[in-house]
Amino acid sequence: MSTQEAVQPVEAGQDDQPLSQAHGGAGRAKAVSRGQILEWVAYGVVLVVAAVLRFWDLGVRPLHHDESLHAYFSLQLMNQLANWEHCFAFGDCYHYDPLLHGPFQFHAMALVYKLAQLVGVPDHGVNTTTVRLLAATLGTVLVGLPYLLRRSLGRVAAWLATVLLAVSPSLVYYSRFAREDIYMACFTLLLVVGLVRYVQERKLGWLLVGVLGLALSYATKEATFLTIAVMGSYGVGMLMWELGSRWKLRERVKGEPGWLPRTWAPFLLLAYALVGGGMALLLFRWLHNLSIYITAHQQVSDAFVAALKDRTVQAIPWLGIALGLVVLGILLREIFQGEAAVEAARQRQRRGLARWVDEERQPVLATLVKMPWTHWFFALLLFWAIFLVLFTVLFTNIRGGIGDGIWAGIYYWLEQQQVARGGQPWYYYLLLIPLYEQVGVIFGIVGLVRCVLRPTRLRLWLVYWCVGNLVLYSWAAEKMPWLTIHITLPLMVLAGLGLEPGVSVVLSWLQEGWRRWQVGREAGGAPEEREREWKPREELGGRKLGWGLLTVLVGFVLLVPTVHNMYEVTYVHEADAPHEMLIYVQTTTDVDRVMAKIDELDRKLDGGRHQLAIGLTDDATWPLIWYLRDYPNVCLEYPNGCPATAKNIPVIIAGGDSIANGFPQQYAGPSGDYLYHQYQMRSWWDQGYMPPPCIPSAKQQCGPPAPYVGVGPLLWLSYGDNPPPGAQFNPVLAAERIWAWWWQRQPIGEGAGSYPMALLIRKDLGVAP
Repeated sequence: MSTQEAVQPVEAGQDDQPLSQAHGGAGRAKAVSRGQILEWVAYGVVLVVAAVLRFWDLGVRPLHHDESLHAYFSLQLMNQLANWEHCFAFGDCYHYDPLLHGPFQFHAMALVYKLAQLVGVPDHGVNTTTVRLLAATLGTVLVGLPYLLRRSLGRVAAWLATVLLAVSPSLVYYSRFAREDIYMACFTLLLVVGLVRYVQERKLGWLLVGVLGLALSYATKEATFLTIAVMGSYGVGMLMWELGSRWKLRERVKGEPGWLPRTWAPFLLLAYALVGGGMALLLFRWLHNLSIYITAHQQVSDAFVAALKDRTVQAIPWLGIALGLVVLGILLREIFQGEAAVEAARQRQRRGLARWVDEERQPVLATLVKMPWTHWFFALLLFWAIFLVLFTVLFTNIRGGIGDGIWAGIYYWLEQQQVARGGQPWYYYLLLIPLYEQVGVIFGIVGLVRCVLRPTRLRLWLVYWCVGNLVLYSWAAEKMPWLTIHITLPLMVLAGLGLEPGVSVVLSWLQEGWRRWQVGREAGGAPEEREREWKPREELGGRKLGWGLLTVLVGFVLLVPTVHNMYEVTYVHEADAPHEMLIYVQTTTDVDRVMAKIDELDRKLDGGRHQLAIGLTDDATWPLIWYLRDYPNVCLEYPNGCPATAKNIPVIIAGGDSIANGFPQQYAGPSGDYLYHQYQMRSWWDQGYMPPPCIPSAKQQCGPPAPYVGVGPLLWLSYGDNPPPGAQFNPVLAAERIWAWWWQRQPIGEGAGSYPMALLIRKDLGVAP
């Protein structure tokens, strides 16, 4: 099979037609086959398992620092929108801030709170469970989306991808985590589904599904720019291939040498890769330099972006008027010309570029040039409507919302490139993902190779998506464990394709054996005769069946540690970051203990009316401010931010910086009025895998000191944080350490960190902290 033939899209089969479609004559609905019912049951079982894994005991883990931010400001938004007229009149309510990422999660979480209140959920509908309901819901929806790609992926591959997405440790954990990444991952896959199905079927509904995914992703997180970069560059590459496929090459050369490709497509694609790659490198360098400039000239940059926002807001109405006039002109022409306009549109599709395009060889190009204007219009309208509703906060911040929605996200992202939150090395994801995703990594590589050897447009996209995300997220300055899901998502789909050949062979063998057993039973044959019928058939081949059984066996063996890792990180050590690299600076269960002490004191002093006065230092604000949301007498930035009358309040909570500066001893010393106990607020994984400190030499120049240093990944895996002098990578010791971590959760390194907090209770209250 030639490459040109291999990349043709899979044609729609009968099983994908609507059930209500006439079959064999008008009025006769297509019958549902037993195979379809079994397929629905198979997907249903996986979705139920996925939902249980994501919703079970959802609120037990304390809120992470970031979760508390999202939960608190969503609560503020719900309360503010109750007084919508005030927000609209004064514009001092919630507005989009890229520090907290897109507005979607705040609107959606506020809606969850409100619905929970209406159905009588405890705590007025606001608790750690309702905070995470949105993440668990969209994490479950994500698992089911490969069903919509089963025509293109293959039915077995799509179902296997669904299974792997359902049990992936990173996807399960972050589907129970109120951060925007799981929302974005779901919307990105929705975008892929919509575009793939639209190219296949040219139905407006699928285009709107894709635009819905893009708009919601954009309103969720600024990393959507990376998605657009990956998807856009792949789309242009596919167009280059399709353009080149029209120009014959081999048959125009004397002798038609076999070493020449049939068309100019490979050469055009190669030229695009070289030119595009060079431009990408220049773009990355320019973005890096621009980020440095912004950091060095902050005020000038802020003023420039503010002016840019103003000019954008001024231009938007005129652009809207111009678009409206164009659409009005098209509508009036079709209204007054009637059938003539329709026929003219058809003629235009047969002339010019549309006539030159080959539907079979150039489906993507044909989709673009033959797309009706109504499809473009409704797609743009849907995106703009979602953008306006969310970024203007239900039209309470129209002017600021439009400017910020267009420019603030990319500007903030450029600023953060010099901050480099997390300070992780370039190989961070190459270390983290294999520690958790064994079946996904091994069969993801197999699927990647299979996609390259037997390509289709969708298969090549999955390869490009996975590798592109790995490169971009490894290049970006901020590297965090929750970003792994943007790499893991396409990796799991590739793993489904890697498992498919072997699983399909075994399924065919089982089906054949079952069929022959049924035939033998109906014919009245003896059991031993029926058993002899169940053996490798000639059409399967003994060797082929053997490889299939080996694939299933290896897949099952690798699935065991993957599921075990998922169980450990999700249900055993979900708030124990020192044991889990997938968890980053997690709030510990000591926060629950501190809150239990405060509630006990509140019941003793005030009958549980939550009127207890509490001082909260600024370094303990998050996540404590969310946990103290029902206590109206909390004094923030204690003691400097509190009135003099609050200097002797019953309870004080201090963070690690205050503890280091002697704050507890000042209040709880021998002459102090408070009793004091220290807890852990947050903890984190050992970071001995970080690069070792740079040693300047004649051949090596060192930049600014790194925020974290270690011994390097290979020595860390072999010896932990303290390798002996002159030590080298030892694969046996590394395997032993990884094995001990997999099954006993023995930390690989011993340098796990923590951030303390202190609880101080006035001595005369008679309650120990």
